[in-house]
Parts: sequence; structure tokens; C-alpha cells
Amino acid sequence: MSDVAKMKEAAFPAPPMEEWEQEAERSLKGRPLERLVTMTYENIAVKPLYTRRDVEALGPLEQYPGFGQYVRGARPEGYRGEPWKVSQEISAASPSDWNEAVKHDLARGQTEIHFALGRLPFAVESVEDVAAMLDGVPLDRYSLRVDAGARSLPFLALLAAYFKERGVLLSSVRGAIGMDPLGAWAEQGTLPCSLERLDDEMAEVTKWTMEQMPAVRTIFVRGEPYHNGGANAVQELAFSLAAAVEYIRAGLDRGLTIDDIATRMQVSLAVGADFFMEIAKLRAARRLFAQVIEAFGGSESSRRIELHVRTSPFTKTVYDPYVNMLRAGAEAFAAVVGGADGVHVSPFDEAIGLADAFSRRIARNTQLILLEEAHLAQVIDPAGGSYYVETLTANIAEAAWKLFQQVEEKGGMKQALQDGFVQSEVEAIAKRRLERVKQRKEKIVGANVYANLEETPIEKPKQAAVNMVLSLDEQRVADIRRTLVSGKWMETMIRATRRRATAREMAAALADGNEAAAIAPIRAWRLAEPFEQLRKAAEEHAERTGSRLSVHLINLGPLVRHQARADFIAGLFAAGGVAAERSDGFASVEEAVEWVRNTNGTHYIVCGADDDYLGFVPALAAAFKQAKPNAKLYVAGKPPEELENTYAEAGVDGAIHLGSNAYDVIVAFFTERGVALDGEGR
Repeated sequence: MSDVAKMKEAAFPAPPMEEWEQEAERSLKGRPLERLVTMTYENIAVKPLYTRRDVEALGPLEQYPGFGQYVRGARPEGYRGEPWKVSQEISAASPSDWNEAVKHDLARGQTEIHFALGRLPFAVESVEDVAAMLDGVPLDRYSLRVDAGARSLPFLALLAAYFKERGVLLSSVRGAIGMDPLGAWAEQGTLPCSLERLDDEMAEVTKWTMEQMPAVRTIFVRGEPYHNGGANAVQELAFSLAAAVEYIRAGLDRGLTIDDIATRMQVSLAVGADFFMEIAKLRAARRLFAQVIEAFGGSESSRRIELHVRTSPFTKTVYDPYVNMLRAGAEAFAAVVGGADGVHVSPFDEAIGLADAFSRRIARNTQLILLEEAHLAQVIDPAGGSYYVETLTANIAEAAWKLFQQVEEKGGMKQALQDGFVQSEVEAIAKRRLERVKQRKEKIVGANVYANLEETPIEKPKQAAVNMVLSLDEQRVADIRRTLVSGKWMETMIRATRRRATAREMAAALADGNEAAAIAPIRAWRLAEPFEQLRKAAEEHAERTGSRLSVHLINLGPLVRHQARADFIAGLFAAGGVAAERSDGFASVEEAVEWVRNTNGTHYIVCGADDDYLGFVPALAAAFKQAKPNAKLYVAGKPPEELENTYAEAGVDGAIHLGSNAYDVIVAFFTERGVALDGEGR
């Protein structure tokens, strides 16, 4: 026992940094340690090792959650007092289907009622539509989160009228029914009326809910429009912050106080695949928003923003969609560790169509596993104190603040969107992402690497087009518009709903005759789209011709000599839906040429070891061109410069290697085979 006691008291000496650097350089065989530093899309240099010195260089850090700028969390007790909201966004084909889905999911672990008006495949136009959705839903037990898009006043009037008809106390309603005109403008490029009028509506809605629904937030600041367009973490934060400042200024100009605005604002961000970057982004968001609210004179409690987080649609795939469960799980883990107040986990089939009961259950249970089995709610700020996460948090916050200041110098978010600055900044990062995906430097499992040509696709029923062209009662619109001069917009609209005014008629009455300038929208896309486009084209070709596209691999020598490159080529072409027909390992040119003659191929790739190529490839190429003059011949692997001309003169058409742009290689193959492609993959 004495030996055990001594072991417990023993401490290992900490090796000095210099000693680690020497050992690391030795393992790198003389190459500099800088080779281990990676640059992120945020232009942040990530080192291979972080130590106490990195944190000490940052200055004093916040020591406890629930204080200061809330970097370590919004509440001192973390999730131990109350876990994050399981806030799954629900969509369905009709109001009645939605009603069934929400009641089903609430009974099985969902803790917030959540939907987005603009993403529902049906219009919510009347009190009857609201009633069909919410009939029998236990609103007294759950908070409500409604993303109303550019404007929320018409829907809120319908909802308030429904509550009054059903005897629900407005003061008992809690959650968020928010609008984000700048986010909608960025997504769509147009708005239903001027931004000034939408700012008026936001102020009116906020004032009304302060009196009637004090536990409801009305102002959304969404980072998703930028994230879904390919923005990096710094851009998503900076542009969200700039949008929030626009809303704060608009609210102050309309008689609200900074505390009124801040306590009715909800920030919504997406989390992507870079696990630690996303954790740090959420922590930096709390710091930056607290900093801005403090600058406007907000009280300490109003600096504590509410943070809704959703896993990223940008990272999800149509092919091999079950892998999306793993992606969403890792992203949800980052959201919780980062301190989200509410989380939506993407159903694995969201890129394909409407989620069904199974995909909703898997998404919901992803959160419940983190809560109930992984016990993430039991530890307060698990990332706090991490040398890497704390440093990354500070780096992101600093970079985002600089970009935010650039937006302010350009006149604010409205002007920056109108001038195209925001769009060009996002597009620059999107292009970098796209190029890395096409080169397969950024890997997407099941899409540009490890594609499964034998998978059974998920079939979704096609949704009937929703007829959004609804008639307006012009007399009713005129009557509503006349009564708006009283200034009590919400009361006017609630009375109008009792006369069965529709949301569209209320919106028409609110129009001020002006329109926001049309801008270039930030188009949402997904990383996997370029290769999904190739797969789709290959499948359509197979349906049309009755045979799958293929390339033929001329393998040299025993398996150990050619397998690595044969697997590489097969994997590259599989990403475009093209099969690889492999030969046995040939020992002579004659055997290889005989196999070529007996195959019905158009594109052949030689796979083997570099040592085998010099004596084999030139002779094979000459014989190959005689046997199949119209076929193409490539080698796998990058030849030395001195051999490139030799191979080309012998008849080799090119080389395919790790440095090749896989997308361009497949597109060239499709072009030579006469396979049509729509667009450029984005």
C-alpha cells in the first residue's frame, strides 16, 4: 500500500517545449515544424500543439460561466439547471400532417415547437391554417420558435387571434417568433417592401409583445444565410453582428431601449464540420454580442444573448445519406459543448426531401443521446480552459471584430449588402472551398471519397407545387390600411383577422409603396453538389444506354505492386458514378494488349509501381495505340519530369495523380464520352 501511496504522490516532470520540438523535428526527418501548421478558411494558423504559454499570451480569461462577456456560457449552472432545448424544426406536406408530426415528436423527447414559415411546403394564411397546425398541441408546456422570415407581424396577428379564440393567455406564451429582414434580403435578393417599413414592423411587434407576450423574443439575427453560402466562421459572426447593430439602431430610433432590443433578440448560427472551430465560434459569438450591447449601454443581464444553433445543411449529402447521421452527431456535439440554448439537428435526408418519422426520430434522438447517455448536461463548459479552444476563441473573436468594423466603415450591413461587399467576401471563401472539394483536398465521405456505386437511393414522394397565387380582397386591404393610421398596428391586424383577413392581405396593407433595392443574393449550396451532379449525369446515362460508364485499369505485376494506385483510380472515378473494370496483374506487354483487345473500353489507366513503369509503359503505349487507336491511355501517378515527354511520345494521353483535380478529370471523361452536364457543379 505504501508503494501505491507513493505512486499517487509522484509527478512526471513536464518536458520543456524545446525538447518536444526536437523530437517532433526528428520524426519529421529534418523537415521544419512549420509543415505541421495548417491554415483554416478563416486565415487562422492552427499549430500542432498548444500550451499554457498560448493562453497566458491572451491575458486574463473569464474564470466562471454566467459572468463577464459570457464566453464560458450564459448561465452559471450551465445545463445542470435546465438543459438546452431540443428544438427540431418540423415540416410536413400539409397543416394536418404537421399537426400530427409535432404531437408525435413532442411526446418523444422534443422540448420546443419549431417551424419556419418560408420552409413549409404550404402557406399559413388564415386563422384556420394556424388552428389546423396547433389543434391539440400542448402550448402551455412547450416554448414556441417560429422563423417568420422577412416579416412577422401578419403571422403574429393570426397567432394572437387564434390564442384569443381558444382562451389561451397571451402572457403565458414563451419562446421566439422572430423576423430577420436583412437575412431574408441576403438569401433572396428582394424584399416585400422597404427595409425602413420592415424596421417599423419589427419595432411595433417588439413593443406589443413586451406588453402582451413578455416571454417572447421577436428579433432574429441569423448567420445561416452566410454559412449556407460557404462563408467561414469569422464571416458568419461578423455579418451577424453587423445585422444586429442595424436592428439595434433601428429600434433605438423608434423608441425602444437597448435593453428592450437585446432581451428580445435571438441569434441563430449554424455549426459545420470543423469541430473545434465551431465550438470556438459559439463562444466568440457570446463575447462579441455582449461587447456590442455593452457599447450601446445595455445592462449586464441584457448582454447575455440567447443562442439557437442548427447543424449545417451545407455539409450534408444526397448520396450515402446515412453518413449524414454521423455528421449531424458531431455537429450537435459541437453545438452543445459550445453552449447553445436550443439545437436543431438536421434529419439525415433533408437534402433529398421532407423528413419522415424515421429521419426525424434519428435527428431528435441524436440530441437525446448527448443529453441522457453522454451526460453532456452534467459538465459546465467542458471546453473551458482548453489551450487550443481558448486561443481559437480569441483568434476568431478578433478576426470577426475586424471584419465587423470593415462593414461599419462601409456604412453598415444594409449598405454592405447593397454594395455587394458581403456577397463578394462570402463568394471568395466559397470558391476556395469548391476548389478544394474538386481536388479532394477537402474530403466528403460517400461523395468525393469512398463513394458507393451500389447504394440503394432513398426515394421521396414528389411534393405537389403549392399555389401561392391567392386572391386579395382589395376592399379589406383598403380598410386595414385606413385603420393603420391609428398607430396600433398589432391591434388593427388582430381585429382584421377576426374578419378573416389573410396574412397576404395584411402584408399588402402594410406595404409602403417602396421596395428595397434588388441585390445579388447569397445562394445556398452544399459542398457535395459538384460530385452529386456528376453522379446524377452518370446515372441518367446508364438509364438511357442500359450500361454504366466505366474505365479500365491495366494492372502491372502482383497485387502488392498495383493495388494502391488501382484503388486510388477506382475511388476517384467512383466519385463521378463511373465504375472501374480491373485486370489481373500483367507480367508482359503482350498479355496487357491482349486483354485490351478483348475489352470494350474507351479509357484505360495503367496502375503499378514507379519502378515498373519505365520498362513497361512506353512499349505498352505503342502497342495500345495500334490495338485501339481511338481509345485513351493514362498512367496512375505523377511521372518524373524527365519521363513525361517519353510517355507522351509513346502515346500516353496523360497522368492521373493525387495532385489532379478529380472533378476536372471526370468532366473531361464525360465530355469525351458525350455525357451531358448541367452547369458547372455550382
